[in-house]
Amino acid sequence: MDYGSIPSQKLGDAIPENVFLIEMQGVSWALNGTAFALVVFRLYAQLVSFRRLFIDDILVILAWIILLTATSVWQVNGRYLYKFDRVISGLDPITPSFLSNWHRFMRSLAPLQILFYTALWCVKFSFLAFFYRLSCKVKWLRIWWVMVVVFTFGVYITSIADIEYKCSFESLEYILEQCPQLNHVHYENRTFWANCAGDVATDMMILSIPIMVLWNTKISRRKKIILLSIFSATILIMIIAIIRVAVKASLNHQTDVAWLCFWSIVEGTTAILISCVASMRQLFINAQAKGSREWSSNPLSTGQGVKSPHKMTGLVSSITNPNAPSSPESDIPLSPMSMVHVRHDYEVTRAAANARGPEDYAKRNTGTWKIPQSA
Repeated sequence: MDYGSIPSQKLGDAIPENVFLIEMQGVSWALNGTAFALVVFRLYAQLVSFRRLFIDDILVILAWIILLTATSVWQVNGRYLYKFDRVISGLDPITPSFLSNWHRFMRSLAPLQILFYTALWCVKFSFLAFFYRLSCKVKWLRIWWVMVVVFTFGVYITSIADIEYKCSFESLEYILEQCPQLNHVHYENRTFWANCAGDVATDMMILSIPIMVLWNTKISRRKKIILLSIFSATILIMIIAIIRVAVKASLNHQTDVAWLCFWSIVEGTTAILISCVASMRQLFINAQAKGSREWSSNPLSTGQGVKSPHKMTGLVSSITNPNAPSSPESDIPLSPMSMVHVRHDYEVTRAAANARGPEDYAKRNTGTWKIPQSA
């Protein structure tokens, strides 16, 4: 094995076992557990609010399952990386068993990268599916949404295609002799940086959709700031993506695999957490709007059995009709358009024929019927 071309460590500088196996993998499992709890709560809230799941919910579930698989693979094979650090530090000798385990670890790197990118892009497409329900009624927003989807999918395909598969699936001799060479090291580092740039670019384009939606809505500035701050939490994902690649990166040295795998899991779980938090805010608004409509339809609250019309003003109507007046009491129900049903109530009265004037109107015998018609 050519150790001269691999970044060497001084004796005793290997990653401590308690840091590698307990702290790094412990944090990874803690984040997975937190993501699982929020995903379960999200699904419960969706079923309670809408009695069904949407494609963005399915994509988040898929992302968590894929990330759980990646964390499990990292848990099983990560110890071989710890042994490798001990060997190149001179703490352990090179043995046939070590070489076999190292080859097994290298074979897991490409699948780990595929799992990571797939989980992360499932969350991206989950955001896109959710934002489509806000922008599908406006032509120019729908066109921009399609452009973002095409670009995001293209970056995903590129990120999967430019993985250095030879340094994962080739023979042990090839991996030991060729992969430490500078041409392979340069290629891997450049692809990591390029994929990071594509990751950040897609996040920025996805974030532009809710910004443009909220920019054209007739809602209070406070609500705009709240919603923008929630959606802008995706900036945290961008920061983690940059940390994952840039902090320990060097063009002429191989990437720190432990650092890369750890921060890949952190980025994926953070993306799931943020997608669930954004969904929780949306469900809270729906519940709040529903409660307001029920209160306004209560005869004891308004004196009339008629729903207050301004309560039906929402985000979708504000986008499709920007010139419509907004009410300070209006909320932002982001319900899917497929679940919106319009009902007209007509009131028919029967008055006595001899009813004349205000005093006679008060004395007349009146019957009332409400005839519902669906449109």
